[in-house]
Amino acid sequence: MLCCVLLALIRQGNEATLNFCLNNFTDVNALVTAVRNIPYRDGNTNTTGGLWLARTQCFHSTCGDRPHVPNVIILITDGIPTREVDELPGEVQISSIRVVGVGVTNEVSC
Repeated sequence: MLCCVLLALIRQGNEATLNFCLNNFTDVNALVTAVRNIPYRDGNTNTTGGLWLARTQCFHSTCGDRPHVPNVIILITDGIPTREVDELPGEVQISSIRVVGVGVTNEVSC
């Protein structure tokens, strides 16, 4: 079985930022280097903005989306959205993207 994984990266602080698209890397070492060179950005947790950015920009043909492959987001979070909180349920509902959450602090609850 052949498996191809495309990866995009969005950071969410006060504003969500697209660091790279699904089609920017084909070499694992270059991808690892790119991830390691992303500077830490302090701020809030804008989960809504990150999901919106993924839905409107990452999962688009210009960013490398493949229409025949299901869209999946692995959301690594501290569990506490702090910006655009009221809009989060709506953003999750209108998206056809599967979201897999990974909590990274003891603030995450089921």
